[in-house]
Amino acid sequence: MLHYPEDLMNIPCPIEQTITLIGNKWTLLLIREFYLSNGPLRFNDLLKSLKPISSKTLSSKLKDLVLYGIIERNVENTMPIKVEYSLTEKGKDLRGVLLSMAEWSKRWHSS
Repeated sequence: MLHYPEDLMNIPCPIEQTITLIGNKWTLLLIREFYLSNGPLRFNDLLKSLKPISSKTLSSKLKDLVLYGIIERNVENTMPIKVEYSLTEKGKDLRGVLLSMAEWSKRWHSS
């Protein structure tokens, strides 16, 4: 079940709605890691690739993205238990947003 911030639907601007969901440094970098990996990732893999993110921040961002339907959490009942995260269709649809951000930065901030 999707769960959004309480006031999300009261925000009339779709850009502001998007910023409310994904508009912080760690969330965008986390989504980027899924694109770069081209597949599911485990918590420790994300922790290593996103240094200096803290475990607490990573855990919080992952939980939010699962609640928003951008990533999914898959638990395999093995010993030890294996937990992987991957992009949903909704998350995959953000690819264009990230590519546009990258192109904008290249255009205006490359030497």
